[in-house]
Amino acid sequence: MVGATSPMAVLVGGVVNTYAATGVLGTPLAFLIVGGALGLLMIGYLAMTNREGNAAPAYAFLALGLGPSWGIAGGALMFAATNAIQISLYGLIGATTADLTGVGHWTVWAVAAWVVVAVFGVANFSLGKVVIAVVGVAELLMIGAVILAAFTHPHGGRVSTAPLAVGALWDQRGQVGLVFALTVAAFVGAESGASFAEEGKTDRTVVRATVAALVVLPVVYCAMAWALPVWTGPEQIVAESQGASRTGFPFTIVAAGYGGGMVVVARALMLCSFLISALSFHQTIGRYVHAIARERVIPVWLADVGRLGGRMAGATAPASLLQSGIALVVIGVCTLLRVDPIGGMFIWLSSAAAVGVLVMLIGVSIATVFYFRKGGGGRHDPVTVRTAGPVLGAIAGSGLLAVIVSNQSAVLGATSAGLQAVIPLLVVAVVLAGFGYAWRVRRRWPDRYAEVGRGRPDEVTVPDLQVGFRV
Repeated sequence: MVGATSPMAVLVGGVVNTYAATGVLGTPLAFLIVGGALGLLMIGYLAMTNREGNAAPAYAFLALGLGPSWGIAGGALMFAATNAIQISLYGLIGATTADLTGVGHWTVWAVAAWVVVAVFGVANFSLGKVVIAVVGVAELLMIGAVILAAFTHPHGGRVSTAPLAVGALWDQRGQVGLVFALTVAAFVGAESGASFAEEGKTDRTVVRATVAALVVLPVVYCAMAWALPVWTGPEQIVAESQGASRTGFPFTIVAAGYGGGMVVVARALMLCSFLISALSFHQTIGRYVHAIARERVIPVWLADVGRLGGRMAGATAPASLLQSGIALVVIGVCTLLRVDPIGGMFIWLSSAAAVGVLVMLIGVSIATVFYFRKGGGGRHDPVTVRTAGPVLGAIAGSGLLAVIVSNQSAVLGATSAGLQAVIPLLVVAVVLAGFGYAWRVRRRWPDRYAEVGRGRPDEVTVPDLQVGFRV
């Protein structure tokens, strides 16, 4: 899925670190629960995508359903959340590469990845759909190989079903918030396909691709999270995950099942998928900024396409440079403060992104109901799309959000009330800042305010010719 966190990143950065940080054996079950909740949450989001495709979907959908101020606030939140998940990958890439090579500080590798993403962001280079598809299929095949090796060679000769028991998840309630936060982070990006709706043959193409991802990914993630304790034994999974940087777990499964040569392939594929995932998120952010800027809600020069000339012609360069600048500052600050690239940068930022995306999806579910009540959509839309689905999605999402927020101490590894409130307060601050800016737009440019979310594509409607990194 374009813009989604890659399965390899979920396996190495998400599943392993969830076991290591929480010790919760029921992590596989969490993927199914979160996948089901997100499926409900996406009903309204996909209904809006099918009718009001926009490169900045949260911004447009909230504006059309609840009003322009909500759209601007939602756009600000999604800009922050998508930046957070993309920047978190630099910590993962840096730490993983430094561990694998034994060369250099994690920051060196993080900056190297940042350079690649920054260059692709401002230059009219093209990876194309074929490369994305090939890497995606290769990832799934490698994940399948890991799952097959684990289940055909289970610890003790028996496949344990303990990780799928409700008690394995709920008995450690003090850590379940972190489990859900990291699990939601694994799905962040599944919603970003809507940012490319303007460039698809039809909005239905994006909707079908997103539905397919929402059906397949929870099952795949659950299976690979289950495979790890099947291989190590339920009693050893936490210790094995905590020592992953030293032992190379979960690639030890690949080595035992297929030999050392396959490990080299798996690691190369992992790093490649990390980088492509970061590039995809970068493109999503660029489209958000471009779509909002073309409505003149933010400086219009951020919507410029192809102004730099030469090989950079056709790139959404200003939006790309803005995102790259933010990412470099965060990497620099984390380095200066000696923040751990995994336990700090990756987990904190991905958890913040998870909370931000959940809040946005809940908002869009509510906005969908108002959109249809105001006469949006067609006359024959089923009640499951107009009301029941979005309402159930908002309820499921709110429950998930409550569990995550109420367990922030586990997410941040903190005991003080101040630190526990950091992520929720940051989300609230971003939303309030968005409302504050919306008030300014309404007073200074009432004509622009009235048209928030209604802008239609111009330059980016021919991506193969005009947008840098083709997707």
